[in-house]
Amino acid sequence: MLQNFHIGLIDSNPFTFSLSAVFLFTLFAAIFVKAFHKNVQIIEMKRIKLVVFIAVSIGTAVWHQASLSVVKAEEANARAKINLIETMINKSIEAQIKALSRIKARVNNESFDDFKRLLDIDQKTYTNDYNIIKGVLVLDSELNFVSGNTFSRHFYLNGMLEKPIIKAWLTRDLDDIQFAANSLTLNSAAPTLMLLATVELATKNKYYILNLLDINLLLDKDYLHYLSRYDTYLELTKSVYFSVDYNNENKTDLSELINGYNHFITQKINVMDLVEHEVYSFINDYDSIHTDTIIDQSILWLTSIFIFIFVQVADSSRVIQFRAKHDELTGLLKLTALEDEFIKVTSEKHFNNFSTVILKVDFFEAIYISLGYKICDELINNVSLRIRESTNNIALIARGASDSFVLYFFDISPESLEQKIKSLIVELTEAHIIDDNEINLSVSAGAATYRHLDSFNLRLNLQQANVALEKAKELGGNQFHFYQQSMEDKYNETVTIRNDLQNALKNDVLEVFYQPVHCLNDSKITGVEALVRWSNGNEWVSPAKFIPIAETTGQITQVGEQVLKKVIEDIKKYPQLQNITVAVNFSTKQIIKNDFASNLLSLLTENNITLENFTVEVTESYFQERGVIVSKLIELVDYGLNVAIDDFGTGYSSLSYLTHQPANIIKLDREFTIGAHLLNTKEQKLLDTIIRFCYDLDKSVIVEGVEGEGLIKHLSKFEGIKVQGYFFSKPLPIHSLIDYIENNKIKD
Repeated sequence: MLQNFHIGLIDSNPFTFSLSAVFLFTLFAAIFVKAFHKNVQIIEMKRIKLVVFIAVSIGTAVWHQASLSVVKAEEANARAKINLIETMINKSIEAQIKALSRIKARVNNESFDDFKRLLDIDQKTYTNDYNIIKGVLVLDSELNFVSGNTFSRHFYLNGMLEKPIIKAWLTRDLDDIQFAANSLTLNSAAPTLMLLATVELATKNKYYILNLLDINLLLDKDYLHYLSRYDTYLELTKSVYFSVDYNNENKTDLSELINGYNHFITQKINVMDLVEHEVYSFINDYDSIHTDTIIDQSILWLTSIFIFIFVQVADSSRVIQFRAKHDELTGLLKLTALEDEFIKVTSEKHFNNFSTVILKVDFFEAIYISLGYKICDELINNVSLRIRESTNNIALIARGASDSFVLYFFDISPESLEQKIKSLIVELTEAHIIDDNEINLSVSAGAATYRHLDSFNLRLNLQQANVALEKAKELGGNQFHFYQQSMEDKYNETVTIRNDLQNALKNDVLEVFYQPVHCLNDSKITGVEALVRWSNGNEWVSPAKFIPIAETTGQITQVGEQVLKKVIEDIKKYPQLQNITVAVNFSTKQIIKNDFASNLLSLLTENNITLENFTVEVTESYFQERGVIVSKLIELVDYGLNVAIDDFGTGYSSLSYLTHQPANIIKLDREFTIGAHLLNTKEQKLLDTIIRFCYDLDKSVIVEGVEGEGLIKHLSKFEGIKVQGYFFSKPLPIHSLIDYIENNKIKD
């Protein structure tokens, strides 16, 4: 159809032939002058004149070619519009297929009640999130109406599924998501594209889910505005020619359509590699093209260099501006640009119900240390892509610090937000495959909501969302929480403790107390456990309060280093500590460091501390990072140090778990001793079973929290059993401990 575009363009320029002659003459003249410039006296030119002369010749040639270029450009633009339409249709359908696939995955094999409940939720969510979805229609195996919104109900009751060919399509029972245009609606104001999913419930009954899409919204017609010079029609059927432009109506007669224009092209588009449609594109503004041809031909050669320079500068400027506002790794907004973008968006459109959400990957530091920065960069990029897909452009997204993301939502109720974020957390926890590594994540999220724009305060909103995030992490992570004022009070207390603890670390005022460990067979002191104590002003701060805070802030590493330093000083100073076992608690944040084992061994060796008299204690509840630290602990045992699992029974414990513990000492939490002093109770039987199981695995046992004489009497029957608790002594400062050890020797 290219000839149709040619008519009336080239012949509009009467100088075509003469310009060709001028071009050839000047070209040969330029070659002649360049070749014989030095020898021919008739032509006295400077080199600059030669350059100008050649430039004029080239400009003349460009002028001559301009009319042909315009013709080709017009056809290319018309085809570009068709290609763009093809891409946009396919992307829209692909996105909706994914959305319906998610619905199908959620309801397959469920009970009918759960099926209905989940579909009700999904219908509200998807029709709110996707304007293109007018309704979700559910039919039983006999194509009877089961559920749907108002649009779906009218669609069904108006007989839009009654044609035999449509019924045959519905009941094909294919596993993949199917799509088809509803022929009965194509001439209406809301032509409908049907997406079909077949599901089977736990009862083996089949149901059909139809997502009803508005074909008018498959294309963002605003995006096609710059190609409005071409009227474009998509042939849905031989009697329906669908206009993709705002200003035109659909046509039913192809002859009438073609007769309305002078020039057009046709091209087929492929929809999802399944269906081909003919597309007609017509020039609607021939006079402007005619004028543009003459003008473009006359100025092209004068402006080409300037255009090139301008494009280069403009592109560089755009790149610089983009990089200034966007994260280099993910392409998301930087946190510093989030406020400006929020103000820009809210100035263009009125919104209500704002929400600030912070998402954070749990235990990312352990993943980073284990897998390295390259894989973790790809992991963060994967997470950002899933967030983008899940939010479907209904939120501003920025990358926060390292493994966190900040999302600003508009016009979404707290209830819908909760569903959205919980669904997002589920998507993010699905395995990430990177370089043959299958990485499973857990993600925590916190949100602050407010109803009016004047409540926007970036710093305050982020702080409140972060408070809610900390609450989610405190409860174990992999969950979502809303901000509440009571959290703020606790958060402020946490901030105060964190700041005061930092000052305590800076001033080296933390103290170490020691609690004795006794062997029941002879009541001798066989060891001590070093416990950190902090006097903040005139009161002691409970370790149960400041240790968890130190874990989340990273201060635990400094705490551990100061405790170890003081313990080593005490061992060197007091001979009474040199012949018993001294146990020191270490955080997994210390142990996962690459140089932990080598540094600890060097430190003990340099200070002449016997390795077999030193115990590394790790709290069992932190063993969610087990895979990262097991090799470190095994290395320590191989070198001759003791490794103890502290508070066994409070975290991920089970009898089978004991067989894989990289430790030679198990410390049983007092949870196992409650009620165990009573004869033949289930608590006593459980305690006895665990102790015997540990013995069978050649592991020493220390029972913690022992306070009553009845329990002491019961435990005494186990050979080599050790106990720690207030029955013998509370934790003591070093001077009191030395006195206690000496007095214990005197008793013996």
